[in-house]
Parts: sequence; structure tokens; C-alpha cells
Amino acid sequence: MSNREREHTVLQSRHEVERRFHDEKAVSHHHHHGHGSNGHNFYAKGGMDPVWDAYLRSIGELDGMTILDFGCGEGWSTVAYCKRGAKVYCFDISPESLRNLVHDAEAAGVAGRIYPAVMAAEDLGYPSKIFDLVLGVSILHHTDVSCAGREIARVLKPGGRALFIEPLAHNIFLRIFRWLTPHRRTLTEQPMTDRQITDFIRAFRSGEYRGYQFLSIFSQGLFWLTGNEWLLRKTLHVTDRLDRWILSAFPFLRRYCWAAIIEVRN
Repeated sequence: MSNREREHTVLQSRHEVERRFHDEKAVSHHHHHGHGSNGHNFYAKGGMDPVWDAYLRSIGELDGMTILDFGCGEGWSTVAYCKRGAKVYCFDISPESLRNLVHDAEAAGVAGRIYPAVMAAEDLGYPSKIFDLVLGVSILHHTDVSCAGREIARVLKPGGRALFIEPLAHNIFLRIFRWLTPHRRTLTEQPMTDRQITDFIRAFRSGEYRGYQFLSIFSQGLFWLTGNEWLLRKTLHVTDRLDRWILSAFPFLRRYCWAAIIEVRN
């Protein structure tokens, strides 16, 4: 077997793991839609809102733009982009996730501006140079980052931008949390390292990344342990302010944050 064939086999295996995991997750979400609470899910309770808000500010205006929601999952971000005036192409490797997306887009009244497709991030079925923006939330670390970067650069217009929120790999406390919660993720996903981000940026004319949630990881940790939503919001309000000051004064600490916003330009 040649190196190319071996790489293809590894990639196909990764795709099958990701597809199965996210299909099962999407079916479970649909089955339980509207029933019960989100328990200790800090994402659902706003634990990542400071990062999402910073991400939307970085994106800017979307009215009239043609964008790609890269690895859109069940499409909450897709619907959010549509509501801000964008025409949104979106894809995911999970057909079940896309079914949930279409259902929610119809309920939100934006289905006519959404164009979903089942495909893999490393082999996009779009023409070159057609998107003003490529946007993704926690998706690159599920992919072969080098292959995905080349495809993103290909489909972006000259001068177009891509922005991603991604988890980072270097914080020891986050490593322990991930070790304690293997059910939350696939076997093939890995949080991103400085080196991976640097390699990804090389596919584009320019790029950078910014770290978010340094001390704020302890707010999420408290919520995970206690389930106390009031405590999450109160502590997050304080730690988010501290994070902004600390990371501005000591930017080398960004690698130890929970999340990064990666921004590149063709």
C-alpha cells in the first residue's frame, strides 16, 4: 500500500468514526427535543458565550454575504448567520445532524437561504473562490487540519476571510477534564496545538489566533461539579474580565486558554 493509499484509508476511518458519533448524538437530540433540562451542560447554559460574542464581533456584518458554515453540525450557527442577513452554504459529515438543521431552519423561517450538503471537510464539493467568509465552530480539530486548510483557501474569494473557534491542547487542567469525560468527544478529535494552528495559517496570505477563557475554565469546572447556573454566571462575569486583562498583559499565556479564535485571510 502506498503512502497516499494509507493516508486515504486513515482519513476514511476518521470519517466513519465522526459520522457515527454525530449521527447518534443528533438522533438523541431530536428524540429528547423539548424534554428535560440540559443538566450540567455549560455550553447550553452560556459557558462559552464570551467566546461566541467575541467571535461575532470579529466576523462583523453579514448582510448580503455568501458564506460557508464549515462543519455546521445541527446548525444553530447556520441559523444565527442567516438571521444576520447572510446566504449560507453549510455542510457536515453527519446526515442526521443536517436533518435537525433543516427542521430548525424551517421553524426559524430561514430555510430558503440555507443550502445544506453532506460532505467531508477535507474534500469540499464547491467551486473555487466563491465564498466571502468561511466560518466554523469547534470543527477543525475533528479534521485533517492540513487538508482542510487547503480546501478552505481554495473556496475563499481573494481577500476573503475564514474564522474558527477551536479548543486548545496545552492546559493541564483541560487535559484532565477531557480524560475524565471521554463520552463527550470522538476518539479521532484532538484539541489544537500551537504548531497545528501555525501550519493551518500557512495555507493563507495572513492569519493569527487569539486565546479566550484562561481563568474562566474554573467557572466551567465549578458548574460541571455543582450544576449551579447562578454560580456559573457570577464567576464567569468576573473571570472573563480578568482574562481580558491577563491575556492583554501576558499574551504568551494564550496557548493555555480553553479556546482560540483563529482568523485567516486569502
